[in-house]
Amino acid sequence: MKKIVAVLLLLILATPALALETLTKDNFDTPETEIKPGKDYYLPGDEVTVTYRITPNTDDDMELIGGERDNPRTYTFETSLESTKWIIAVNYYLGSKTEEFLNDDKVKIEVKYFYVNEQKKGVRSIEVNLSGTVPSVSERLESIDVVNVSVEEAEEDALPPLKIKVVNTQKFSEDIQKVREDADSLKSDLESAGVQYNQSDFDEIYSLLESAESLVSQGKYVEADEKISEAEEKLDEIASQANKLKAETERDYVEDMLNKAYLNLSVVEVALNKVADSKNYTAYVETYAELKSQYDSLKSQFDDANQMIEDKKYSDAYEKLKELKPQVEDLLSNIDKLKTKIENEKSEEGGFSLPSLNIELPISPLYIIAGIIVGVVVVVAAIKFRGGRRKWDELR
Repeated sequence: MKKIVAVLLLLILATPALALETLTKDNFDTPETEIKPGKDYYLPGDEVTVTYRITPNTDDDMELIGGERDNPRTYTFETSLESTKWIIAVNYYLGSKTEEFLNDDKVKIEVKYFYVNEQKKGVRSIEVNLSGTVPSVSERLESIDVVNVSVEEAEEDALPPLKIKVVNTQKFSEDIQKVREDADSLKSDLESAGVQYNQSDFDEIYSLLESAESLVSQGKYVEADEKISEAEEKLDEIASQANKLKAETERDYVEDMLNKAYLNLSVVEVALNKVADSKNYTAYVETYAELKSQYDSLKSQFDDANQMIEDKKYSDAYEKLKELKPQVEDLLSNIDKLKTKIENEKSEEGGFSLPSLNIELPISPLYIIAGIIVGVVVVVAAIKFRGGRRKWDELR
């Protein structure tokens, strides 16, 4: 037991001597950087030379950015360049140490603590000289790290990366063509869905793409990238609006069909009393019950889809409403068929025909009740229907 306590005590006493103080960006001055040749963008295969010089922020930081006695601080340097050559020099208070690395995209050095007559003196600078070849990129204009530095026991952003922009010339033409095709497809989709749109919005996209093509031909890739990005953002904006309009247009149609189904069910429910003595009465009632059940189910699903619109889940709502549309149309058709059968039914008291929603109802207590029901439902449905309409300009 005594031996274990002794070992633990030794570990506790040794820990402070081995620990490195955590560094932040405040311990470093802004790195001095240079890229030759200096350009707005680079092409794959370009040869570049990079300088990245790290210096302490204060004299006290000279002592901190190195390691502790017998415990150096590790600096890791990474690059996206290819065929690299590194020359890294650590300049101490007195003297320096230089290391070279070839064809490495990641290198490490140990920066030691520096003493003169047991006094702390520290590190004046760490100078990184790197040469290499610019790699290919997958995006049309992509920022890559030519030097990225991480420091042992330091915050992640203690030293900022040095970046350059690299162009993929083929991707520029591909992206321009894709945005143009996507715009054409969206227009066609809106037309098929019966949604009105502003042609000027699409004209703006096409104009931006033409400007981008002109800039590409002049080798002005950074400016061309901005134009394409504007066109992409505009298309995304229209697409988002289009999804909303498509969903609302489909919702209004389905809602109208459901309202008509409800009105006709109300008329059939009242009119069933006139054929109560018919031999087919039971079959009519069963059919009515089935249709009413279908209506309730579809109405519930419609309410769910409408909530999706309220929650701005326009694509999901549109797909759900497209699924409901033929079912509601079938429901309305079947209700009309039931109405026709009841109209042609012969009761023991003679012929009977159902009132049409488009003609004046006969003067009888049952029809007055049906008329009142239909009238109230029509008013409520009309108010709800008009309230659900949306215009394209309201979304802009």
